[in-house]
Amino acid sequence: MSRCKRMAALIVTLGLLAAIAGGEVKFKKIVVDTEFRSEGVATGDVNHDGKLDIFAGDMWYEAPNYKPHALHAIRKLNPSTGYSKCFANFSDDVNGDGWIDSIVVVGWNNCPAVWLENPQGKPGFWKEHLFTKSAGNETPLYGDLLGDGKPVAIFSARGKVSWYAPPRNAKTTQWTRHDVNSAKDRQAATGHTFGFGDVNGDSRRDILTAKGWLEAPQDRTKGDWTFHRADFGDRSANLITHDFDGDGDADVLSSSAHAYGIWWHEQIKADGKVTWKRHEIFKEFSQTHAIILADINGDSRMDFVTGKRYYAHNGKDPGGKEPVVLYWFERTGPKKGAPKFIPHKIKGGTGVGTQFEVLDINGDKKLDIVISNKKGVHVFMQEGGPAAATEGKAVSLFDGKTFDGWEGNLKAFRIEDGAIVGGGLKGRVPRNEFLCTKKPYGDFELRLKCKLVGKGANAGIQFRTKRIPNHHEVSGYQADMGGRNNFYWGALYDESRRRKILAKPDKATLNKALKESEWTEYVIRCEGPKIQLFLNGAKTVDYTEPNAKIDRTGIIGLQIHGGPPSEAWYKDITIKMLGQ
Repeated sequence: MSRCKRMAALIVTLGLLAAIAGGEVKFKKIVVDTEFRSEGVATGDVNHDGKLDIFAGDMWYEAPNYKPHALHAIRKLNPSTGYSKCFANFSDDVNGDGWIDSIVVVGWNNCPAVWLENPQGKPGFWKEHLFTKSAGNETPLYGDLLGDGKPVAIFSARGKVSWYAPPRNAKTTQWTRHDVNSAKDRQAATGHTFGFGDVNGDSRRDILTAKGWLEAPQDRTKGDWTFHRADFGDRSANLITHDFDGDGDADVLSSSAHAYGIWWHEQIKADGKVTWKRHEIFKEFSQTHAIILADINGDSRMDFVTGKRYYAHNGKDPGGKEPVVLYWFERTGPKKGAPKFIPHKIKGGTGVGTQFEVLDINGDKKLDIVISNKKGVHVFMQEGGPAAATEGKAVSLFDGKTFDGWEGNLKAFRIEDGAIVGGGLKGRVPRNEFLCTKKPYGDFELRLKCKLVGKGANAGIQFRTKRIPNHHEVSGYQADMGGRNNFYWGALYDESRRRKILAKPDKATLNKALKESEWTEYVIRCEGPKIQLFLNGAKTVDYTEPNAKIDRTGIIGLQIHGGPPSEAWYKDITIKMLGQ
């Protein structure tokens, strides 16, 4: 065979392998808006209809047809010569009123940040609140820095790296600012190159910048985080921590915001020192101004999505006038050792902005891509990939004899008569305790029988929950039990996160369903943003989570609440996975 024919065959073979490896993942392009609205985008259930809507600067778009609505007076932007008034857009229930709000970083280079208050279905423009005059660099962040399930804003401006906690309280609009770096570490603050994640394996999330990383102390509200020097590349975009080579420590993914290149930085430990080795992944297009890690094809390995930011500096960057593209990079190769990535070009790609989202926007259990940039607002809906969801068989989480598969303070829990029992009747329960599964779960139907013993007993079943580092508490949803006059039975509570009842049954439904002093069958059903609770077959909660940022996976936990002598009994615990 000639050399040319061998090369042609090799190219065809590689193409076929890429298609097979990609699981035939395909995307359908949906044009939401052709106008330049923003370079950041967010999602959330704005109007409480159970569907995820889109925020893009001055606008929000109502799902499923993405009908446009103005948040305030619409500004006309020129994509050829101008810049956006929204470099990043996030969503959260800022004031704790149960309605999703829009958070906007207005520009770049020490620009302000505001939040727009959801009018709760009332007509008219949304009220704007300033929460900082200086939000800073071109890669502002909003995420779970503290590991407690409560996202915060993270900015780098005027020599300071800071995080801001939203009020989550209707009585105030003020955010709480916490500076991270000291005066001697001003070089930690950068105009580009930003991320957060657990760099050193201590279960606390650190902050990464171009020149290194700031080590999170146990009390994250204190300043003077220790700064460790490292070169993650100036004028890069997001810095993402992940164990890419399977050696047990965190590596870092980065990309060039205004030139060519995508890299992973290998963490190497030797002789008590840490060094970083840069490995190039791809450099076929420039201006990869935002990047997101996500399991696109459902194979339990983390891929990533990025693209070319259209006219980042109005065509003046290297490759600035080359065609815009959008790619997902499939993680392949051995689980241990240097990672390999297969690039998959997404048809009709519009590139990215300075920030975008990857999430299941339509509830079909496939990850989609939502983008707003100078090309307009678009959704890339995944059509191929993993097969449609099918329900699995129920499996037992508790064998009735051992704590296999569970972890927690075993001084607070015991096994008796084939049931898990928390607490005791001989003295006060000193504090909340949780016996948790070692494995996380996403979409499922959980069934179990439970009962409470003791006056004023209170407990609950945690789900889509996580442990709070270095603390006995957890953070996440709870199917509540007990309380004075059975107040909490059948209610959905948000433990340690929003600290409030999200939904609860009326008295008539509860009185009909509840059988005091007897075993009660609790059913918890989670599918996408929808959560349903049942007591003895009666539906007590039908709730749709409006905040797309809140995790839809997590551990399951059995609680005994601190307080008077009491016991919580749990048995016959089974789970059926949905969509697997």
